Amino acid sequence: MQTPLITGTITDLRPHINLLIKGANAQALAEFTIDTGYSGTFTLPLADCTALGLPLIGERDSFLADGSQIVLKMYRLTVVWENIERKVEILTIGQERLLGATMLEGYKLCLDYGANTLTVETSP
Repeated sequence: MQTPLITGTITDLRPHINLLIKGANAQALAEFTIDTGYSGTFTLPLADCTALGLPLIGERDSFLADGSQIVLKMYRLTVVWENIERKVEILTIGQERLLGATMLEGYKLCLDYGANTLTVETSP
């Protein structure tokens, strides 16, 4: 068995992990809900983007689960992933922080609903 790279918890059937995120103005340990139905990297509320001083890099047309189309602002975020700082493009929407499937590409996500824990490991 591999040593997990990232560990988290499951609360009310929702898997969460804490990651260090950084911007020009601040850094914070932030809790993200894992959403494998979201194909991007991360979403953050606009207030988080402003507080961190993230640079606005553009806008993107996006489709919601109900099929409706909206325009979302894109920002550049630095996240510590596997103890390495990675710069990623993120979208701002809603009031919840989400981690999408793109961040999990090449990894194995293990959810243990009995123990209310999760692990992210390198995929063999």
